[in-house]
Amino acid sequence: MKPPPPNTPGRRAQAPGAARFAAAQTALGLLRRGLPAIAVLTLGGCAALASQSDPAGAAPAAVAQADTPAGAGERSPSARRPAARPAPTPDVPPEKLPDIELTPQIVFQLLASEVSAQRGQIANATATYLTLARQTRDPRLARRATELALAERSLERALQAAQLWREYAPESMLASQTLEALWLSTGRLDAVEPLLAQRLSAARAAGQLAQAYPELLRSLMRAPDRGAALALFDRLAAPDRAVPEARLAAAALAERASDNERAAAEASEALRLSPDDERTAIAAARHLQQSAAGAPAATELLGGFLRRQPKATEARFAYARLLAAQGRAKDARAQMELALREEPQSPTILFSLAQIAYQADQPDAAEDYLKRYLALPDSVPRDRNPAWLFLSQIEEDRKRDARAIEWLARVTPGEQYLGAQIRRAILTGRLGRVDEARELLRGTGATSARERAQLVSAEAQLLREARRHAEAFETIDRALQDTPDSPDLLYDHAMAAERIDRLDVLEKSLRRLIELRPDNAHAYNALGYSLADRSLRLEEAQSLIEKALQISPDDPHIIDSLGWVLYRRGKLDDALVQLRRAWALRPEAEIGVHLGEVLWATGNRDEARGIWREARKLEPENETLKQTLARLDVSL
Repeated sequence: MKPPPPNTPGRRAQAPGAARFAAAQTALGLLRRGLPAIAVLTLGGCAALASQSDPAGAAPAAVAQADTPAGAGERSPSARRPAARPAPTPDVPPEKLPDIELTPQIVFQLLASEVSAQRGQIANATATYLTLARQTRDPRLARRATELALAERSLERALQAAQLWREYAPESMLASQTLEALWLSTGRLDAVEPLLAQRLSAARAAGQLAQAYPELLRSLMRAPDRGAALALFDRLAAPDRAVPEARLAAAALAERASDNERAAAEASEALRLSPDDERTAIAAARHLQQSAAGAPAATELLGGFLRRQPKATEARFAYARLLAAQGRAKDARAQMELALREEPQSPTILFSLAQIAYQADQPDAAEDYLKRYLALPDSVPRDRNPAWLFLSQIEEDRKRDARAIEWLARVTPGEQYLGAQIRRAILTGRLGRVDEARELLRGTGATSARERAQLVSAEAQLLREARRHAEAFETIDRALQDTPDSPDLLYDHAMAAERIDRLDVLEKSLRRLIELRPDNAHAYNALGYSLADRSLRLEEAQSLIEKALQISPDDPHIIDSLGWVLYRRGKLDDALVQLRRAWALRPEAEIGVHLGEVLWATGNRDEARGIWREARKLEPENETLKQTLARLDVSL
């Protein structure tokens, strides 16, 4: 394929060599704007030649000579095409690069490869770069071939290219690291071992093992065979057993290989070697917690460390979290208060204290810490949104929705803004101001189709809670006209249709959702339960629910559905087994209603009443419970 001539009307005709060179210049300009820096480095020789061309477009000698027809006369030595040297890459000295004769053919192959890569034909570009790298022995071309092979996710070609790159530039650290990473990710530990050993040997000689071992750990974490990676590490690190960083790396690799006991032993030895290092103490405590020794040993270790290093704030954080996890909220809070004395204006400590107090069912203390967090000087950097959201949750727990709304109204645009606005609207609707809440949602900007779907779903929830079921259905129905294959909207559409007894729409939406997301357990479950609840096509309903259970075997709502369809099919004993399991997993009102009805049908009337009473405590206004009790003429 020949490049098209660049001549355009209004410009003087150029010699063939100049024309080709002008095309190269144009392409190079595009490449510089649209491709990685490596492409520009690879083609640096062309750029250097371009700078030598005269303003009128006369071709430089290196290119113009290439277009002299064969037999046009003997060239003098001074007219021979000079060798061009592309610009050096940062880690390869210029004197180590080969002299490359940038013929028009090579230039065109490079440009054509980059254009192919831009058009998505990466495999062709990789093959060309590999061929040129072998022909020229230029490490820059091998490097570009490696990048392209990785872009096309061809590990085989990437390995070929990276091996050439390192062969042509053995002093290049980047080439060695790339080849090392590829060998590791493909499980070639035998090939990579000499490279890693060489790196560690150099670090020993330079006294830099503390930096080398974290880097080695990052490398070995890529190896797919975790046990083999740990064995390789043991061989490499054998001379360095007294280096704390080596022990910590061994602990991390042992944990990855599911050997928690060795991980704990290695980390504990690292702490013995470096008893005052905070990072090591935290790591040792974490590994101990995951071992047979458990949380008590980890807590004791950190407690001892803090007695030696009372100003170690991060260790105290870890210690407080361990105490809180063991139900010792008072002790955890005391530890964080000690940290706060050291750093009285620490937003992290104040927020952590609020969390500990909240988990300990001390909302007043949590509120106090959050307000102190917000009252810190403006010079203390912090994100106020989490505190406002936290305060709104505290007020919602207190059943003071109006106060919760005030806090939510302060949340500023960012990652948590959409969720805050949706919650604010839901709470506003519960205060009876449904239309105001709808306007709030409609005034909230959405930046994606998913966010728009979330806002529509929230509006439908508002209307559903206000028992305006027809409007809820119409709201989602309109939104689906714009995005007919939105999984979130399809599910909500089906649920809204169920509320107005449009089983045809429910089934259509759920079956479309199953087509789009065949692994969506909730879609199978919702369709199966809706059929079972109406005693329709019960065999098919059970099949749908069992499919949902295959996808999500421990979901209590799906187990509840299975119990309910078995009840509808008259299999009362089997139904009781499933419903008892669902109730044990998650004692929710709806599950309790179903369990109570099956108990009632089997003659266990007192147990049924007991379950229904518990369900009423959980959700006093549950409609299904009210309807069930009325239908069975039961008073509690």
